[in-house]
Amino acid sequence: MKRKLPPIKSQNRILIVCEGYEENDYIQRLKQCEVWDKSISVEFANAKSIDNISALYSYEYSLGNYNLIVVFCDTEKYPYKQFRALKKKINDFHGNRAADHIVFFANPCTLQIVLSHFEKVRLTTSGKADNAPIIKKLTGIEDYRATESQRSALMKKITAENYATMEKNISELNDTYTSIPGSNVLELFYSLDNGNKAWIKETNKKIEKR
Repeated sequence: MKRKLPPIKSQNRILIVCEGYEENDYIQRLKQCEVWDKSISVEFANAKSIDNISALYSYEYSLGNYNLIVVFCDTEKYPYKQFRALKKKINDFHGNRAADHIVFFANPCTLQIVLSHFEKVRLTTSGKADNAPIIKKLTGIEDYRATESQRSALMKKITAENYATMEKNISELNDTYTSIPGSNVLELFYSLDNGNKAWIKETNKKIEKR
């Protein structure tokens, strides 16, 4: 039986299911910076682990409170077992290759996207200790370990002005999940930038099709 989103009053409401605190904080900050077209209402939820994403996604989808639900996460480490498992669970839920259209990722980690607000960077690992020197260089934050206070300090440096810098830098990366570094997040961001409501409808048709 085909799964369909129940009718909703607003036709432009989306939810971004975030893998963890860095992803959640980042999406929250972008919303605060008002970089996206206001015709699309963006909300976010923290799954707190890549292993929790599929359950949260299916739960929110079944409630029918959003016109579209997407995922924002890391690919995790090679050979990407957790990431591939996540995509399979979402595909199984919809009965098709839905994950290809709604899972937006960063490889090796979300810091690749965050730090691209300041400079062209090419991270090769998600290790906090390994990335600490470049984080200090670009933001002044020492010994970054993603504590709450450090995340808060980092996100405050994200602005509407350097959002455009990030998009330019990320556009130079490959958008396949096995590429290091790589990300397909610009498909999501560009659609939100432009208030592309047709993207919401088109994506729903793709994930509902069996």
